[in-house]
Amino acid sequence: MIRFEKREIRVGHFPIGIDFDSFEHGAKSETVEQRAQRLRVTFPGCQLILGSDRLDYSKGIPERLRAFRTALERHPELRGRVILIQVVVPSRVEIPRYHEFKERIDRLVGDINGRFSTSTWLPVQYHFRSLDRDDLLAHYRACDIGFVTPLKDGMNLVAKEYCACRIEENGVLILSQFAGAAEQLKRDAVLVNPYDVEQMADTILTAFRMSEAERSARMKRMRRVVSHEDVFLWVDSFLKAGASLLPRSTSARQCGVKIAH
Repeated sequence: MIRFEKREIRVGHFPIGIDFDSFEHGAKSETVEQRAQRLRVTFPGCQLILGSDRLDYSKGIPERLRAFRTALERHPELRGRVILIQVVVPSRVEIPRYHEFKERIDRLVGDINGRFSTSTWLPVQYHFRSLDRDDLLAHYRACDIGFVTPLKDGMNLVAKEYCACRIEENGVLILSQFAGAAEQLKRDAVLVNPYDVEQMADTILTAFRMSEAERSARMKRMRRVVSHEDVFLWVDSFLKAGASLLPRSTSARQCGVKIAH
């Protein structure tokens, strides 16, 4: 409680969630199942790693690509056995700095594919476009490793959406320690410092080698957290906080709830 002049201000934190049931039910649909299966069939014998981000400096896309390149350099066992599917959703491309940022990503993708690709393996599958909902859910279902490494993020709901769609209760989540979601998922996500490219590279190998039993145990626990701390709990929590102030107010205009996330 903060007292300022004649006002009393109550401060709280309310971590935003997702509609877990909507994502889970969507991931179970026949359309999503078929699309996920097509993805897996397209890349036989490979573990799929998913990065899905808006074109923005805060998302750590170049750092992620450099980490993937370093992983392939340092750990030859990954070559031909992992594929990074990097989806970049266009944003502000008319602004010169963002256009230059996209070109930087393009060059990194080109460098990795130029150095490591073979006649049967292209290490980075790069998509500069938005995916429709079913395609996005299919990617969440099909990809063995979620690679969510923003340099700084208030929450990052991609991490939670990935967990919600892992209906087989497997998969590994590599998560930046600077995403808000890390506070809720830190026990079972594999946390990384996105500025430390070598650490991220080694973490890719750790995720690749992780046993099915460990993957399942971690994902089950993360799914429980995301399911319980969903968007409806979020709404209820700050509305209850606001309602608790009403008896102190003499008029509706004296009471308000300000939300920042």
